[in-house]
Amino acid sequence: MEAGHFDAARSELQRLWDGGHQTDEVAWFAAYASLGVGDDAAAFTWLERAVERGMSSPGDLLHDKSLAPLRRMPGYDALVARARENALKARVAGNVGAGLETVTAAEAGLSEPALAAFVKAAEDAGSAALVVLRHGKLVGEWYFGGETQRIESMSATKAVVALAIGLLIDEGKLASADVPVSTFFPEWKAGLKGQVTLRHVLSHTSGLEANASAMDIYQSRDFVRYALDAHVVDVPGSRFFYNNKATNLLAGVVERASGEKLDAYLMRRLFAPLGIRDVFWQKDPAGNPLGMSGLRLHPVDFAKVGQLLLQRGTWQGKRILSEAWIQECTAAPSQPHNPTAGLLWWLVYDKSLRVLGQDLVNEARRNGMPEASLSRLEDVVGKPMASADLMQVLSARLGGMAGIRELMEKSARVPLRTQVEGAPRGYSARGSFGQLLLVVPEQDLVVVRMALPDGRVPPDVMEFPAFNALALSLVPSP
Repeated sequence: MEAGHFDAARSELQRLWDGGHQTDEVAWFAAYASLGVGDDAAAFTWLERAVERGMSSPGDLLHDKSLAPLRRMPGYDALVARARENALKARVAGNVGAGLETVTAAEAGLSEPALAAFVKAAEDAGSAALVVLRHGKLVGEWYFGGETQRIESMSATKAVVALAIGLLIDEGKLASADVPVSTFFPEWKAGLKGQVTLRHVLSHTSGLEANASAMDIYQSRDFVRYALDAHVVDVPGSRFFYNNKATNLLAGVVERASGEKLDAYLMRRLFAPLGIRDVFWQKDPAGNPLGMSGLRLHPVDFAKVGQLLLQRGTWQGKRILSEAWIQECTAAPSQPHNPTAGLLWWLVYDKSLRVLGQDLVNEARRNGMPEASLSRLEDVVGKPMASADLMQVLSARLGGMAGIRELMEKSARVPLRTQVEGAPRGYSARGSFGQLLLVVPEQDLVVVRMALPDGRVPPDVMEFPAFNALALSLVPSP
C-alpha cells in the first residue's frame, strides 16, 4: 500500500477514535497505518491505546514483522507483558478450553521424543498455536511466546459449516444432503441449477462457475447473492473443483432452513453446548456470515470441535450431533473424483500424492498461459509427488507463487489430481496459512495447529506440510 493510502487510513481511524469508537481494533489498525507513513512514535502510542483497551495478542507484538521498528523502543517489553495479562484475563472470561482435563504426554501414551520434535517443528513453521488432545484430555497447548487468542481458521471454517447442515438434518429441517438448493432458492429450479443439491455443494461438485482464488468474491457486497447469480457450467456431480463461491450458498441455506444467521445458529446448537463462548464470524457487507472462511476461535476450542466428532457427536454425555452425519462427512470420499475430499472435511492417508496432469497443462495453454512457462513443466506432467515437493518444483519452474497462481487461474476448472494409498487414517479441516484440525479415531487423537501470517516464515513453510506425518507419529506403534 502506498504512503498516501496509509495516511488516508490513519485519518479515518483517527476520526473513528475521536467519534467514540475507542476500541483495541481501531487503535491496532491505526498503529499499522502510522507505521505505513513512517511515524513510529505515533504507532507506539496507538499500540499503547490498543493494550489499554484490552488487546490480548502478545504473540503479535513479539512476532509480527511489521512491528520490528517498535521493538527497540523503551516500554515495548512492558506492552507485551500487559498484553499477556489481558490474554490471560480474556481466557478466563471467555471460558476458553473449559471442560478439558489435563494429562502428561506419558499418561496419554504419547511418545515424548516425538511430541518434542513435533512442537519444535511447529515453532519452526511459524505456528501461533499447537494443541494436542488424547483420550479426550489436554496433553498440551503451545503458543510460542504468545498466549491463546482467536485465530481466523480460513477455509477450515467450511468443515464447521458442514456440521450446521448435519444439525439441520438432525432437527428435521432438512430431509438430507440430497435436498436441491432450489428448495430454498426457487430461482434455481430451471436448467442445471435445478440439479444442484446440498451434497454437490458440500463435495465441491456443484459445477458452479468460480475462480481458483476468492478475490472476486471479496469484491462483492453479498456473497450469497453473488453465488446465486453465477452460472452452473458443469453437470452437477461430474467434476471436482474446490469452490469457495458455492460454499457461501450454505450460509443462505442455513438461514432459510433455521430462521437464524449461520453464526447465531451454530453458537446455539454447537458452540454453546461445547462451552465455547469466545467466537467471531466474519460477515460480508450484506450481513451474511461467510461460508467459505471467517470463523475465528481459540485453538483449544477448535480442538473441542474435533473431540466432539471423535466422540461420535456426544459431549459430556449429551448428544449434540448425529454419528450418522459425522460418518457421512468423514468416513469415505464424497465423490469419485478426489479420494481425499469428504463433505467439506478432508480424508487423511498415510500417503497422498498430487499429479500435474496433461489435461491441466492443456487447459492452461488454451487460456493463454505462455508456452515458455508450460514447456518448463514437461518432465513434471504425470509424475506423482508429495504436495509440498510439487509446489516447490512448480515454484522453481514458474518463478515463485505468482507463477503458480497464474497456472491455477489459467487451468481454470481442471485441478491437480490426487493419488492415495491405503485406507484413510483420519480426517481434517484445513485452511490457508496452515490452519489445521486433525482427528485420528484409531489413535483417539485430536491435534490443532493454527498460524498467523506475521511474516516470520515464508508462506510455503507456514503451510507446515509435515504436520500430518508428525501428528500421526505421536502414538507409538504397538
